[in-house]
Amino acid sequence: MKTKLIFLVLLIASFSCGTNKSVSDSEKDKIKVAIKEVVNTFIKGCEEANFDMAIEPFFDSPDFVFINNGKTLSYKEVVDGSKPVFNTLLNQQITIIDEKYAFPDNSTVLYTVNVKSLANYKDGHSLLADPEVLLFIFKKIDNRWRVIYYVDSYVEQSVKSSGSSNELNQVELHKYFIGYWKIDVAKDTTVFWDVKSYGTGLEGYFKCVTKGKIFMEGKQIWGYDKSIDKFIMSDMVKGMDNVIYSTWFTSKNTNEMVLLKDISNPEKAPLKREVEIKSPDMFLNKTIVNNNIVKTDTYIRVKN
Repeated sequence: MKTKLIFLVLLIASFSCGTNKSVSDSEKDKIKVAIKEVVNTFIKGCEEANFDMAIEPFFDSPDFVFINNGKTLSYKEVVDGSKPVFNTLLNQQITIIDEKYAFPDNSTVLYTVNVKSLANYKDGHSLLADPEVLLFIFKKIDNRWRVIYYVDSYVEQSVKSSGSSNELNQVELHKYFIGYWKIDVAKDTTVFWDVKSYGTGLEGYFKCVTKGKIFMEGKQIWGYDKSIDKFIMSDMVKGMDNVIYSTWFTSKNTNEMVLLKDISNPEKAPLKREVEIKSPDMFLNKTIVNNNIVKTDTYIRVKN
């Protein structure tokens, strides 16, 4: 990281010393208008989840550099990594707090902006970046202002979604799991899952049985976190370490679960579980590893 910071200082210094052309106040005003048009295009693309619009100001060059919270990316890496994320976005809301311009010469601009940004995803979760600061280094190339260096630094947290007017009642929807369930996982091997209501949350007990003998069992506590509009679930398997998950409904018939540590970026979670409700008494539980479905279990509601 220090090497990149030194490179950035040298880059700015080279701009300042290489041409050393002073910029008049009238020129600065004209340049600010042109730069703001480009920035507005970028922000509009981000807010509308339009990747092609958002990437348009960036200069496709081996010299392009993007630093994203400590990670250094090339232009190709930005395209390959960001485009799939944009496809999962519903929209974004970006609020500019303040902005500053610096003019090393009349063909180079350093634009710094402090913002607050809210990203709403199609699966129902939202991420708030606040505070967030962006640094764009613009160069005038072929009579166009292009971004050749971009830094994005932010503090991010999961928040209650504001991306849809049709909000899902997570407490009510999670009540679907209340009951006694049976899962046939292999020959002579069955899992029984007993879920009961507890306040605004749930408590569960499960046991894995082979030929009438219990070989694994554990308990679960599900608690609703109003601040992020999701459930936090502690999975306590006897004889094993506890595992903490976050779970939420993305529609009335679909539910997602990831490890709590992955809640800020669930779309990139290496382990994910997706529930698809087929009927009041049956749902499918898909285990997904690195975006590949590795197992699908069928849960059947039964009388205890």
